[in-house]
Formats: sequence, C-alpha cells, structure tokens
Amino acid sequence: MSRYNADPQTLRRLAPFSWFSSGQLSWAMGAIETRSYERNAVIQHSGQEGDGLYILLEGQVSVLHEDGEGHQLLVTSIGPHEFFGELGLFEGQACAASIRAESRCRALFVPRKVVLECLEENARAAMCMLDKITARLCQTHAKLAHLALTTVEQRVASTLVEHSVESDGVWHVRVGAEQISSMVAASREMVSRVVKRMVEGGIVRRDRRRLIVVDREAVSSLAARRLHASHGGNGDARRPAQA
Repeated sequence: MSRYNADPQTLRRLAPFSWFSSGQLSWAMGAIETRSYERNAVIQHSGQEGDGLYILLEGQVSVLHEDGEGHQLLVTSIGPHEFFGELGLFEGQACAASIRAESRCRALFVPRKVVLECLEENARAAMCMLDKITARLCQTHAKLAHLALTTVEQRVASTLVEHSVESDGVWHVRVGAEQISSMVAASREMVSRVVKRMVEGGIVRRDRRRLIVVDREAVSSLAARRLHASHGGNGDARRPAQA
C-alpha cells in the first residue's frame, strides 16, 4: 500500500469524493491510501469489523455470502469507479459479506474515521451515501425474491442469457459452472444436471469448458417461464436448491 499523491481534482470524478467539500477533500487526502490485490484475494471477510471505504480504480470484485463449507452466493459484482465497504463503516456493524477480487485490482482506501467525520459534517454527502446504500439494498431484495420465486432451471437460464456475449453470430457464455452455481444459489452438481438437460434439448452446447447458447430465444423463454408451469416438473421448483 502507498499514500495517494495524485491531483485532488482527479478524485472529484469518483464517489464519494465528489460529495466532499474542498476543505474535506484536502483534509482527507493525507489519509487516502492506494492498495493493490491479486486475483482471488479476499479484501474483506464476512463478520469482520469494517476498517474503511474502498473505491475501485481497476479490476472487478465480487460480493459473496459464504457458509464456511465452500458454499457461496454471489450477490453482485463491483467494477471501476464504484465503492464498497460502506456497511461496515457504522458503529458496531460487521461486514455483512466477503469481498473477493475477481481480477487484479487497484483501489483507494479511506479509513473509517475519515469517512465518518466527513459524513457527519456534510449532509449532502450523508444523503448521497444513504441513497447508494438504499439502492444496493433494493437490488439485494430483488435478488432474494428471484432466488425464492424461481426454479434452479429458470435461474440458470437467466444467468446464461445475462452473461452471454455475441461474436460472429455465436453467443458465448462468459462464466463457468462454479460462477454460475454461486450466482443461482445451487450446487455445481445441480447446475450440471440443468445444463445437461439444455444440451440434450439442443438449446445450449459445450465448447471445451465453456458454454454456447444455441437458441437464445428458447433459453430466454425458459428463464421467463411461470412457476406454476414448471412446478412438479422437477424437485427444485419454488425454492433454491441446497448447495
């Protein structure tokens, strides 16, 4: 880690620094650090006390819930110019989730005390932080509703559509089985069974270790299928499969 010594105006393009007054920004500059992380490094562990706010400059991190036995639920991904660690800022609050680097990352770190003092003295900054926290909470509720009210098959289909990119008329799925299982709250075995049925149905095919969506319309239709239409068709309807 090292002290951040770039032009303070550069920080103005990044939240939460865009919310700070000029005086607060100048005061905070002395405490800001630049930190780097290798791929798969755990930046924060669930349950630990929050130490400050992180603003991602390069790379991507995942927000994960883990049970200590290798089971994971991927809540969301965070990319450059976004921040994380906000829930651990407040008194007595432990980090609700683990933060893991999905690639090599570089981030700015602002100590908890500095962030809280700026928020206490700046109502606009506090409201902007609250707005961001509320938006993320709404996204989490939407994720939980999706997990509770859809089958594993629907969730896998939705993930394949969301994370596929088109190249020369072919839709390549950018995530592998382990990532998919974390996204849909199901075991890799369950995901493999679902994918196998899709392959047998001719709507998905394998290309080495990656998947290709052959019939995007059919996979999208499967993702949108109503619960009552799929209930009884397999044992994973209406509730997430146990990882």
